[in-house]
Amino acid sequence: MPNTVPKKISNQTLSKREVTKERIYNSAITLFRKEGYELATMRRIAKEARVSLGLTYYHFKTKEEIVLHFYRESQIEVKLLASQFSKTTRDFKARLKFIILTQLESFSEYKIFLQVLARHAGDPSHPLSPFSPETTLIREEAVAMIREALETSNLKIREDLAMILPELLWMEQMGLVYFWLSDSSKSYISTKLLMNDSLELTFKLIKLSNFPLFKNVMGPIFRMFRLVKGNPITKKR
Repeated sequence: MPNTVPKKISNQTLSKREVTKERIYNSAITLFRKEGYELATMRRIAKEARVSLGLTYYHFKTKEEIVLHFYRESQIEVKLLASQFSKTTRDFKARLKFIILTQLESFSEYKIFLQVLARHAGDPSHPLSPFSPETTLIREEAVAMIREALETSNLKIREDLAMILPELLWMEQMGLVYFWLSDSSKSYISTKLLMNDSLELTFKLIKLSNFPLFKNVMGPIFRMFRLVKGNPITKKR
């Protein structure tokens, strides 16, 4: 995997208030990794950051806000690296694999507390679910990253499929992330094998979609997509 641990911002470029927020954030992430998400209370986070509890709540109203900040920071780094990688190749499959592996690498140091958060994934009412209203912007930015990689690539596909493909591929990426969370194989080799096989199948289907005889198969795919988009789990609120 690419070496992509999210970078810390130099304190010299931050205001005093931003430095305090960064210290609270870093202290919280450290506690999440050491003690687990559930045991790391806001009071413990304030103590670790050496600031008052009131100041901690000023910057982050809840632990969930801290995690959402973590997701955003991680995604900013992935987007930057993916943009740089896209300059080296126009092959969309290579770009997509890079995005997925880079995202996993950015999460690798935080796997233990992410395993706890994954329990809420299927509950769209929980703020940390990837399908919740609170994660809408993060979700849309992740899809937009894939869309940009697609639109600037050399892959030629039918227009109607190009409209929905980035979101379908994001869902596939989420499935790989959740498989990775329980993957105990060395260097996550099982996740990499699953990714390679699933993308191989996906891109074969994409290639077939350009043939007229595949039209009967595309209909159910579009219907299933509309059903998923219309489900309360995934539609915007």
